[in-house]
Amino acid sequence: MALEALRFPHPEAIAQRVFEDICRCVESVGHSGTARLTVTRGSGPRGYAPPDSVSPRHILTLFPPLVQAPDRQSCGIAQIRWAFQPELAGLKLLARTEQVLAAQEAAAQQWDDALMLDAQDHVISTSRGNIFAFFGNQCVTPDLSRCGIAGTRRQLLIETVLPQLDYVVDEQSITLAALRQADAVLISNTVRGVVAISRIEGQHLPESTLPERIQDALMQQVASWVAR
Repeated sequence: MALEALRFPHPEAIAQRVFEDICRCVESVGHSGTARLTVTRGSGPRGYAPPDSVSPRHILTLFPPLVQAPDRQSCGIAQIRWAFQPELAGLKLLARTEQVLAAQEAAAQQWDDALMLDAQDHVISTSRGNIFAFFGNQCVTPDLSRCGIAGTRRQLLIETVLPQLDYVVDEQSITLAALRQADAVLISNTVRGVVAISRIEGQHLPESTLPERIQDALMQQVASWVAR
């Protein structure tokens, strides 16, 4: 979807070729940690307009397995807001300036992470991942039709993991005030899976075994992917 939105020529063919290439690379080195894939148009002329002839370049970076980190995090509220851009909303692109500034603010304030809002004060994400708020058997995750990034773990949770655990998932706008009333709030991303938010600014959220339950179910689903 991102290659198509950025108007790469023959995006499906490029994606297929890149995927096959990186699979061979990862398999040949026996890597079992984290992999980061970046796809660009390649070299081009000065200016913003893409070249007429494109030679896409892909860069694969491999990292060792993540060292065990705290499974609960405290969050502040980032001053930087997500900008509305419906045409690119949900896509994971290299233009991540808002998250960079939010992560910088979190580090300066000694928060584990920073909650990020949009211009209308709706919760969108944290600087590191997607948000899931639980109210009984209902789970609410922010609507990302105008901004934010729809992560792969978010998709897996919405479509497979949470329904299997009998949660009803709604993608809708959610305010910070509503988020503070949740039974549990989780952050999801590819590297960590799911992590609970234990505190929003000075407010402590209820402790729950829900994060561990969802993390176990998510990891089982990911393992089934790898085994295919």
